Amino acid sequence: MSFAPFDLNRISSGLAFGPSREELFASVAANPAQPLVIQAPPGSGKTTIVPPTVANALHQAGLGGKVIVTQPRRVAVRAAARRLAQLDGSAVGQRVGFAVRGERKASAQTRVEFVTAGLMLRRLLADPDLGGVSAVIIDEVHERSIDTDLLLAMVNQVSELRDDFSLIVMSATLHASELSELMVRDTAAPVLSAQTAQFEVEEAFDSFAGIRNAERGLNDDYLRHVASVAVRHAAEANAASDTPVDTLVFVPGVREVERVCSQIAAAGVPVFALHSQISSKEQDRILGEPEPGSDPRIIVSTSIAESSVTVPRVHLVIDAGYAREPRRDSSRGFSGLMTVVASRSAATQRAGRAGRLGPGKVVRTLDPKSFAAAPAHSTPEIRTGDLVAAGLSLAAWGTPRGEGLAMWEAPPTGAMASDEQVLRSLDAVDEAGQITSLGKQMMKIPADPRAARALLEGSRIFGARAAADAVALLASSERIASADLNELLVAVARNSHPAHRAWKHEAQRLEKLVGAAGPSTGRQAGSAATALAGVCALAYPQWIARKTGPDEYLLASGTRATLPRGSALMHEEFLAVAEVSRTGSKAMIRRAIGIDLETAIDLLPQMHQMREVTEMSDGRITARRIESFGEIELAAHPIKATEELGMQAVASALATQGMRFFGTHEKFDALRRRMAVARGLLGEPFVRVDDQSLVDAADHWLQPVLRKIASGTNAAKVDLYSALRTLLPWEHAHDFDSLVPERLQVPSGSRISVAYPEVGESGPAVVAVKLQECFGLEDSPRLVNGKLPVQFHLLSPGGRPLAVTDDLVSFFNGPYAQVRAEMRGRYPKHPWPENPWDHVATAKTKKRLGEQ
Repeated sequence: MSFAPFDLNRISSGLAFGPSREELFASVAANPAQPLVIQAPPGSGKTTIVPPTVANALHQAGLGGKVIVTQPRRVAVRAAARRLAQLDGSAVGQRVGFAVRGERKASAQTRVEFVTAGLMLRRLLADPDLGGVSAVIIDEVHERSIDTDLLLAMVNQVSELRDDFSLIVMSATLHASELSELMVRDTAAPVLSAQTAQFEVEEAFDSFAGIRNAERGLNDDYLRHVASVAVRHAAEANAASDTPVDTLVFVPGVREVERVCSQIAAAGVPVFALHSQISSKEQDRILGEPEPGSDPRIIVSTSIAESSVTVPRVHLVIDAGYAREPRRDSSRGFSGLMTVVASRSAATQRAGRAGRLGPGKVVRTLDPKSFAAAPAHSTPEIRTGDLVAAGLSLAAWGTPRGEGLAMWEAPPTGAMASDEQVLRSLDAVDEAGQITSLGKQMMKIPADPRAARALLEGSRIFGARAAADAVALLASSERIASADLNELLVAVARNSHPAHRAWKHEAQRLEKLVGAAGPSTGRQAGSAATALAGVCALAYPQWIARKTGPDEYLLASGTRATLPRGSALMHEEFLAVAEVSRTGSKAMIRRAIGIDLETAIDLLPQMHQMREVTEMSDGRITARRIESFGEIELAAHPIKATEELGMQAVASALATQGMRFFGTHEKFDALRRRMAVARGLLGEPFVRVDDQSLVDAADHWLQPVLRKIASGTNAAKVDLYSALRTLLPWEHAHDFDSLVPERLQVPSGSRISVAYPEVGESGPAVVAVKLQECFGLEDSPRLVNGKLPVQFHLLSPGGRPLAVTDDLVSFFNGPYAQVRAEMRGRYPKHPWPENPWDHVATAKTKKRLGEQ
């Protein structure tokens, strides 16, 4: 069928990007294989103008394939296709089509097709050559979704191999230079920057004094304030204008959209919700041009209206200043959306929506200080989000973990390794990270890998219909206060439930995907609740949980989590958990269903383990046979440790704890200090006896001791002293006790313990002795061949220190007289001679000496 070029004059009329289309056309027509970066602000019309311009340019270059345009959201896909088809004068599905999960409008005539980035990623993985496609335009790359980042890297690789293919990326913010360097051919990719004029936007603050952010999103009082600000400023703007002024309110999520809409509706003002869950009919009503003279509207939107879609007639923006961003809890192994202060770049884009058609105004409900402290840019999802789906996509592309793929930003190593382990638990990748045959089957299911695995396996067990019903519920955003999935299923299954239609549609779609692969009923008959519990377990094997407290559960991953207060699930010993979120420092179970242990083991035999554990406990070797489900200990029985396992446990404890492993051994510690002194003053052949050296040399001196411990002897009762003496050099084995004596004989005849410096420290040897026992000692001794002085701590008869000296002659000839004067009255029963040189050294009292 011949191609009639798009009427670019009509399509670009009145759009700010219009003047740039000629440069774009010339560039693509002259060299289709040269990647191109387009930078233009939101609302400039680039999403509308670029695709038909590229299609016309490719036609002139003799290329007749399809132009695929990706958007990060389904709402944006539908809106962009509808807008271009309207300007082209054709029906959606003819020259301009779109495809999102579960819905497609396209035909053989379609030349430009808008799709979500995730859907395009699946198409690419199914057909890496992109047959029949002449160009891929990746829009909104500045949002840095994981799917867009992956798609950019993979399509860039395709572009390098095809000279009949165009790759164009578009950004609303200034990432152009980074993108240009990423897409290098002979030179960096050219940048077409269309800095279209923006009307002036007045900035004002109408701040809220209370708490804004709560546990599960924005505080209700803050949302009431946002609604009040919107109603008041909308009334003021319309009172000052001759034409209707629509107001666009930005809040972070669907819950907040609904709360603010409810407050505004109560004030009697026409209000509309704009988010990813609204119907296509409602979306068209909001994004289409209002009837001339129709009442002013307030549209309350999530971040999708920042840049992905354009809402007409907006001159006033109310910005609540928050966004939902994915955050990963690496320590607990789960991810979720968190409400955070929106970045300043996002705030700039939101404000820009008020200045697209004329002068406008943005009112921020954050205080100026909080706004100024906001981060400059939003965090790329690849840094903080769940990487399980990304990991499977990378494996399917043949680049496990992204190795060998030029990416804008590589996945974090730790997070990627953790989520690859999840993929291995799903049997989707092997130990090398390569995709398995089951992983390839999972890639054909347009769902999260966990849900895809559960759908495939669950269909064989419970039947396609029951599995599809369960997976559709798990994939939905529906929640219930009790966290009970069975209660939620019963509610959603009612025709009257708001989510019933969407759930049923998704379930039917999933059932068709696996219907050919299995029977309508599986090998296990049972209730819908049984199938839901089983499918949940198959999807999240690491989140099987066992009760450990009134409301606390231990997940198979090792994480502890709690149920919402008052949940009926609290009576369940085991749960199959589908969602966990972080609440402050705790993990909260948001969706779960009871499951019996036998079912969990039957479905997930790889999680059920019997292992023998030998370890040190309180200085003694213990051995147990443990039955576990992941990190959940089910039962444990004491067993006799084998010598081999005992030695392994002892060696492990020694390596981890060092010499602390043995506890306190006073005789050993004293010998060790003496050997350290010998090494420090005499050097080799004396060995080092610091912790690390002793552990490193364990094979030479410690094996007999370790074998005794491995056989059951308590570590505190082994003979470390004798073992350590084996490290004395043989030539000093007999004279060591005289070189570094354990005790020193004083004039009284007593043998007093010598205290040596701690290992690794320096200082004199210390002898603490009663002063009277040193009478007549003229020569202060030195040890270790005269290299180590002895410091005397001279004590009173009561054991209190009187003096510290390493020169006894000077002490007895000087300070002794003052000590004598102070002490003789306190200790009259003990000798305090005027001349200590002539008195017998003694530890006895005067009476026992026979003195008066």
